Amino acid sequence: MKSKEHTRQFRDKVIEKFKAGLGYKKISQALNIPQSTVQEIIQKWREYGTPVNLPRQGRPPKLTDRTRRALIRNAAKRPMVTLDELQRSTAQVGESVHRTTISRALHKIGLYGRVAR
Repeated sequence: MKSKEHTRQFRDKVIEKFKAGLGYKKISQALNIPQSTVQEIIQKWREYGTPVNLPRQGRPPKLTDRTRRALIRNAAKRPMVTLDELQRSTAQVGESVHRTTISRALHKIGLYGRVAR
């Protein structure tokens, strides 16, 4: 099971203490975190020069940023437009995507297919 990720500020705090000359044990006691966490943060910092999480691999998004912005602009301009019409408009641009993909993109910014009474 994956645990939560620590914030950038927290990781910087660990590295500051390490640069100040504190050992893993003292840092873990001072910040009340496991020693293994301190080791991992410092190891990542030594290896990559930064304590931030590096981008993970995964499937690239089907919608490009440009198409997604156009889709959102189109949906916001015409509130009664259907998903099928939006799907056709994205196909004309050159990206054929499923209705569900369009729906997810709209839901992500807070646009839902609800009608006011």
